Amino acid sequence: MKRVAREGGIYTTNEQIARRVYRALKTPSDNDRTTDPIVAFHFKGKDDYILMRCNKTPEISIKGKDQIAGEVKFFAYSDFKDYDERSVLFKLKDDVSLIELYSKGAIRKLTWDSWDKFGRWLESLDEDGVQISLKLPCLVYESVKHQKPSMQNYIVESVKAALKGKNSKEKEEE
Repeated sequence: MKRVAREGGIYTTNEQIARRVYRALKTPSDNDRTTDPIVAFHFKGKDDYILMRCNKTPEISIKGKDQIAGEVKFFAYSDFKDYDERSVLFKLKDDVSLIELYSKGAIRKLTWDSWDKFGRWLESLDEDGVQISLKLPCLVYESVKHQKPSMQNYIVESVKAALKGKNSKEKEEE
């Protein structure tokens, strides 16, 4: 039943959402919890919002309006105290005002203003994931050059490296 629901574009559990995001955005060799994708769900009429850490076992936490980074609220003392953490997202999906995918490492920030748009994005994800060979150049470029890379940067840097490598080999042979 879960498989049928997911294939039809309908997500009914936290695990389905987290697994889809995790498998699409994490590399197989990345076992660092600090790079797990995090999705924030904001709802109309609520100051608190829900954070979902997307990993093999999704973690739901509540963030208060004025809380600093690293602080979370107890579910029982939040705007969501009348809901169960396993079903709150699905019971309030019609009240979504904003959904955010936080920027982390090679994951770029994305936002949606409705549950339907978020669901369409989930369906567009490739569950085979992004291979490390595609993420690594982005991470390296960003950390070395301190700027977001573009495809043009990749091409220019690759050509430079190839030419340097070729010239270095020719000099070694002489």
